[in-house]
Amino acid sequence: NIVGARVVIDGHEVGKTPIESFETPPGTTKLEIRASNYQDLKTDITVHGCGKLQEFNMALLPGWSDVTVSSVPQGATLKIDGKSFGNTPLRIQLAAGAYLLEISADLYKTWKHRLVVKPNDPLEIKDIRLQPADGKLTVKTKPSGASVMIGGTFMGQTPLVVDLFPNTDHVVRISKAGYEKATRNVNVPSATSTQLDVDLKPREGIIRLWLNPADTELLVNGKSWGVPPKQLQLIAVEHILEFRKKGYHSYRTRITPRPGFPQELKIALAKESVSNKATSLIITTPTGYRLKLIRPKTYTMGSSRREQGRRSNETLRKVKLTRPFYMGLQEVTNKEFKEFIVGHHSGMFKSEHLNRDDQPVVRITWEQAALFCNWLSAKESLSPAYSKKGEKLIAVEPLNTGYRLPTEAEWEYCARFTHTQISLKYPWGHKFPPKQLSGNYSDQSAKDLLSNVLEGYNDQYATTAPPAKFKPNGLGLYDMGGNVAEWCHDYYSIYSYAPEKLYVDLVGPVYGKHHVIRGSGWKHGSIGTLRLAYRSYGDDKREDVGFRVCRYLK
Repeated sequence: NIVGARVVIDGHEVGKTPIESFETPPGTTKLEIRASNYQDLKTDITVHGCGKLQEFNMALLPGWSDVTVSSVPQGATLKIDGKSFGNTPLRIQLAAGAYLLEISADLYKTWKHRLVVKPNDPLEIKDIRLQPADGKLTVKTKPSGASVMIGGTFMGQTPLVVDLFPNTDHVVRISKAGYEKATRNVNVPSATSTQLDVDLKPREGIIRLWLNPADTELLVNGKSWGVPPKQLQLIAVEHILEFRKKGYHSYRTRITPRPGFPQELKIALAKESVSNKATSLIITTPTGYRLKLIRPKTYTMGSSRREQGRRSNETLRKVKLTRPFYMGLQEVTNKEFKEFIVGHHSGMFKSEHLNRDDQPVVRITWEQAALFCNWLSAKESLSPAYSKKGEKLIAVEPLNTGYRLPTEAEWEYCARFTHTQISLKYPWGHKFPPKQLSGNYSDQSAKDLLSNVLEGYNDQYATTAPPAKFKPNGLGLYDMGGNVAEWCHDYYSIYSYAPEKLYVDLVGPVYGKHHVIRGSGWKHGSIGTLRLAYRSYGDDKREDVGFRVCRYLK
C-alpha cells in the first residue's frame, strides 16, 4: 500500500514498491519492507519455485501517531523539542519517540510536558489550562543584608528579586539583627514587577565609658571614632571595641548593646613595658614561664605525597609569617597550671603518675589551655587573646599581643627549623629510627603500658618526662617532638592543594568543630606519628596532650 518502500530479501535489497516481479530460489525466504514514517515489516514467505508466479500483498502500519493539542486560552504557541508547530488547537503527526512539549502564551506561565509517542496510537492532550505568569517582587532594605520570609519560606537576603504567584495577597517578613522586624503585605499583578523598599528601624543600646587615659582612641569594628564621647549609642549587634593610645598596650573586647539596659565599660590601658629599641630575646611571665623571640620567615608546611608515613591531611602549602612572636621554651607544667586551676589533677595512666609538679600538664581541654593564656595576659594587663561568644571561646580578630596558643603555622615552623633550606622530618633529624635519648617517645620503658613501642629504643620515661630533659632543637625549644602532643590555636581544617597560593600569618578557619593538635608524645612510636608534619585534632582531655604558650611581640 506504499509506493517507494524498499524490499529486502534475505538481507539483499531487490527494489522499491511496486515491484512487478523478481526471481528467488524456492524455499523459505526472509522478507523485509522498509518505508519512511512506517513500521518495518518483517516476515517469512514460502517460494514454491518451478517458474510459478506468486503474488504477495503487504500492508505497512504507520510509524507515527496523530497528536491533538488544545489549551485554555486558545491560540497558545506549541513547541516540540524547541521547534514551533503553530497555535492551539492543532493536530500534528509525530513519529514514535520521546518529545518535550511546551505551550506558551503572553501573560501566562509556559507549560512543559514530556511526551512519549507510540506508533499507530493517537494521543489527545486536551484543554491544558495555562497558569497566569508570576509577578516579580524586588525587595530592598536600608541597610541591606536583611532576611526575607514570604509565606513561612526563607527567600534570601536583600537586595532580592523573587517570583510570586500573581493577584494574591502575600505576607513579607523582614528581619536583621539589631533592627526592628518589619512586615508588609504585597499583591503583585501577573507579568509585572513591583518594588518594595523598607527602611529598617535600628534597635540601639547605650554603652557608658570610663577611660584611663581620658584621651584614649576608640575603634568600633575597625573604624576609628577618635576620642569617644562618654556615652555610645550602638546598634544591638555584637561589636568589636578596640582602645589604643601610643605608649600603652591596646585593649580589645566584644560587646552586644541591649536596648533599654545601659552597660558600663571601665578601661584602664597598661603602659608598654618593652621598648622597641631593646626587644628582649627571652621574656618571663609573672609565673616564671619563659618564652623566646622568634623572627618571622616564609617556609613550606606539610609533607610530600612521596613521604613515608604521610597522611592525607598534610597538604603542602607555602606560609609567610610576618609578625615576630614569642614561643614558650617548654610545655606548661602541672605546677604552673595549678596556679590557675588549683584543683586540677592530671591523674595516672595505669600504674604511672602524670600529676607530679614537674611533669607537663595533661587531661585539659583546648578551652582550659586558652583560658590559662588569658589568665597570664591579665597578670600583665595585656588584652586577652580569647573571648566568649555565647558558649564558645573564640580568638579575637585580629590577634593582639595577649598570651595565646601557638598557631599551627608557628608551631610547625619552630618544630622543623634548621639552619639550612631543608626542614626537619623528625624531631631528631631526617632518618628513622630515633637516636638514643633524643626525646620521650613510646619506648621499651613503656612496653608494659603500651602495645606499640620502638624496638631497641629507651628514653627512660614510661609516660611524661619533666620538660627540658632532652636536648633542645635548633631554636633552643624543648620537646617540640615527644613528651606530650600540644594544643594549637587553630580550628582544624584540611587545606586543598594550591601550590601558587601564599598563606600570610595563617591562623586557620574562623569557625570549626575541633582544634589542631600537633607533635608526637610519649604514646607515639610509628614512622607516621613521629614525623613533625603529623597532624591530629580534638577538643577533649587526653593523657598525652598538653600545651605551650605563645604571643606576638607587637
